[in-house]
Amino acid sequence: MAQRYRLQHGDTTYAVETQGDGVVLVDGAACTVAPFGPSRYRVTTPDGRVTVVSVAGSTPALWASTGGRAYELAVDASARARTGARAAASDMTPPMPATVVKVVVAVGAAVEAGAPVVILEAMKMELTIRAAHAGVVRAVRCAVGDLVKPGTVLVEIDQ
Repeated sequence: MAQRYRLQHGDTTYAVETQGDGVVLVDGAACTVAPFGPSRYRVTTPDGRVTVVSVAGSTPALWASTGGRAYELAVDASARARTGARAAASDMTPPMPATVVKVVVAVGAAVEAGAPVVILEAMKMELTIRAAHAGVVRAVRCAVGDLVKPGTVLVEIDQ
């Protein structure tokens, strides 16, 4: 079943449609996407270029990291399209190797969707990991000073 999204990066909006079998249309151009480890994907563009992209967060706020750069993305997905969101949407993960500089929440705390939960630093950039949804913090799996890798679960939130 195809799912449609609008992806916002800065002033640019992209039309994204998942086709199934690893095919994703980005503004009509067919890319092939395949899992490449936890929260990582191998993306092949129509001209044959291959890129590995790490993804963290969940709709509507995502982080993508590729080629040593991190990108904050805003995803507009209808309720119907949301069923394609990450299965582990309650797990917050870093988009790239980073250092934990601040843990904003504690176990048992109530959080709103989009609220900051952990602040990371990578390549002299501050990255804010935000709550995927409203709920109660079940676990904090990092501490200030920890070096964390993409796919490392930082915070778990129960709905």
